[in-house]
Amino acid sequence: MLNYLLYTLIGRLFIYLSMHFPPLSESRFDYVKRLFSCDLCSGVFIFSGLSFVMGEVLFSEIFYLPIASHIITGGITSFLVHLIYLGWKSKFDILVIE
Repeated sequence: MLNYLLYTLIGRLFIYLSMHFPPLSESRFDYVKRLFSCDLCSGVFIFSGLSFVMGEVLFSEIFYLPIASHIITGGITSFLVHLIYLGWKSKFDILVIE
């Protein structure tokens, strides 16, 4: 459980840094610009890659397919972190009514 928490924190840090890294966020390629402006989209790639590196796999007791399990883990984790981020933002965001 602690490994998964560390995995999500490192992944969220990579997502934050990639969204603010000028060569990626200000790329001349539209695909790269759109990919790194969406935290859910870039999160799938970042969490999948981190799953390969850290060896964190969800549902490894049920089934394990070498590449697909890491991509599924990245997708599910990216979606969960995205939902947590949206909840945090909606709870603590400042709304200005003009």
